[in-house]
Amino acid sequence: MSETRPTFGALVLASLAGVVGTKYLLGGALAMVTESVGSSMLVADSIALTVGCGVMLGVVTGGFVDGAVWARFAAIAAFVVVSGLSVSAVLAADPIVLVETVGMGLAVAYLLVRNPIERLEEPDVESEDSASRFGSTLR
Repeated sequence: MSETRPTFGALVLASLAGVVGTKYLLGGALAMVTESVGSSMLVADSIALTVGCGVMLGVVTGGFVDGAVWARFAAIAAFVVVSGLSVSAVLAADPIVLVETVGMGLAVAYLLVRNPIERLEEPDVESEDSASRFGSTLR
């Protein structure tokens, strides 16, 4: 298997997923403790869906930071699911959820065009250029 590493675009997408996921995790935790949580902190007015979306976005964040190959497909699925579940807040013109949904929509469009995880190629070293040919003591 070849090595992978995240590009700058992957780190930007990880930041988006991390911020939105943290908001939903905190929103779900606050909703469990108190009943005065705004609609912008919950997904579809459900605590379980809110926490689930937060965990899902956290996994996507870790995948992008790690440079995992599956992170692109997981991010597309997570962003589409979270945006779909946030339709009621978007239709109510909640500005926070509206900005998040636009950001996730742009992220999905970017991910459909580019893969932000870069595969590193094995270096081709010919025996003529090898250090052992020149008497290197490194063994």
